[in-house]
Amino acid sequence: MNKVNKLWIIPPILLSIILLIVLPKFKQGPKIQEAVEKAVPVKVIQTIRLPFAPKITAYGTTRPTQVWKAITEVSGKITWISEQLKEGNIISKGTHLLSIDDTSYQLNLKQILAQIKLLEIKIRATENTLAIEQKRYQSLDNEVKRKQKLLKKGTLPQSNYDEAMRSLLSIELSIQNQKNNLELQKSENDVYLVQKAQAKLEIANTQITSPMDIRVTELNIQTNQYTNKGQVLLSADGIDAVEIEARIPIGQLKPLLSSNKEASKNDIDIDEAATEKLPGAKKLAAKVILKTATHQVQWPAEVDRVAGIIDPATQTIGVVVKVYNPYQLAQPGKRPALIRNTLVEVELQKKGKGEPIIIPQSALQQGKVLIVDSDNRLKMVKVKPMFKQGNLVIIGKGLEEDEKIVISKLIPAIEGMLLEPINDKKAMQKLKKEVLGQDENAQKNKKGQSK
Repeated sequence: MNKVNKLWIIPPILLSIILLIVLPKFKQGPKIQEAVEKAVPVKVIQTIRLPFAPKITAYGTTRPTQVWKAITEVSGKITWISEQLKEGNIISKGTHLLSIDDTSYQLNLKQILAQIKLLEIKIRATENTLAIEQKRYQSLDNEVKRKQKLLKKGTLPQSNYDEAMRSLLSIELSIQNQKNNLELQKSENDVYLVQKAQAKLEIANTQITSPMDIRVTELNIQTNQYTNKGQVLLSADGIDAVEIEARIPIGQLKPLLSSNKEASKNDIDIDEAATEKLPGAKKLAAKVILKTATHQVQWPAEVDRVAGIIDPATQTIGVVVKVYNPYQLAQPGKRPALIRNTLVEVELQKKGKGEPIIIPQSALQQGKVLIVDSDNRLKMVKVKPMFKQGNLVIIGKGLEEDEKIVISKLIPAIEGMLLEPINDKKAMQKLKKEVLGQDENAQKNKKGQSK
C-alpha cells in the first residue's frame, strides 16, 4: 500500500475517537414519572344520634294460665253428657256438662232429714220436761224456806224439814239431768246438720258444670259409664289468658333493666348490677308475635313475672308474659287463637330516654370502625360498643356526630390510604327505619291488628 492510501485511514479513526468522547456528554438519562395515588371508592354513611328504645326478642310456647280437670268427688253411673262436651269445643262458664246418678245420695239425705226431725221432737220434749221440773223446784224451794223458819222457831220437827230438803235435792238432780240430756241432743242435732250439708254437697257434686270459660282438651267419659271417686273425667284449658315463658340470656336484659336516672340526653346508662333488679322487668312493654307462612299476627302482652332461678346450662332466665283474651279476636284463616303449645316470638322493649350513636353491625370490625377523615383518608377508630340489637350496634364511646363511617368491605384496609367516599342513602334510610321501627312489615302488621 502506498503512502497516499495510508493517509486516508487516519481521518475516520480520528472521527470515531471524537464521537466516543463527545456523544456521551450529550446523552440524556431516563425520564422519572411521579406516581399518581388513586382513590379507592367506598360506601359511607354519616353518624347521627337517634332516639332508641332497647328491646330483645326471644321465643317460647303458649300455655294457659288456668287448667281445669274435672275430678269426680262422688261415685256413680254417668246418666247424661252435654252435646257441647267435645274435644276442642269452647264452653262458657256455668254450662252444665254432665250428670252422675244421685239416687243413693238422695236417699241418704232423706234418712238424715228424718233423723233430724225425730231429734227435734226429742229436744222439744226435753225442753218441756225441764220447764216443768224448774217450776216444781221453785215451788219446793219456797216450801223449804218456810219450813226452815218454823224449825228455827221450834214449831216444826227436824224430820219434816229434812224430808223437804231431800225432795228439793231430788228435783235439782232431775233438772241437771234434763239439761245434760238437752245438751247431748243439741250436739247430736249439730252432727246431723253437718251430715245433711255433706249429703247436699254430694248431690251437688253429681252435677258438673264449667267453673270458667274453657276449651276442652281431653275427654275420658261416656254415657252409662260407672265412675269412681277421684277419677279424671275431662281436662280443659281456661281461655281468659295465656302465658309464655321466654328464655333470655341474662346479659341481654341489662339494657332493658338499667336505670336512666343519671343518663344524659345523648347516652344510655348501663347498670352493671341490672341483673339484680329483675323485678323491674314488669315495667317493660311486651308483645307476642305469631309468624305464619303468609303474615304475622301480634297481641299486646304484659310481663307477669320473672323465673326464680337461672338455667345453669344455658345461663338464661325465664321472663313470663301474659296475653289476655287470646280467643276474643280470633278470625279463621286470618287471626288464629293462641292455643296451648303455639310457638311464638316475645318482644320486650323499654321506653327510650337517650339518643346514642347507632351504626350497622357490619361497620364494626374487631372493636374498630373505619372512618373517612377530612382529607378523605382512612382512619381506624377504636370504639366501645354498649350492646348489640339485631343488625345494630349502639356505640358508647369513640364516635361523634357527622363522621363518615365506611360500610363497604375494604380489602386491604390500610390506615392513611386515600378514599373516594360515596354516600349510601339507601343504607342510611334502612338504618333509620330499623332504629325507629318503621319498616313496612311492621306498619302492615299494625294496620292488620287494628282491623
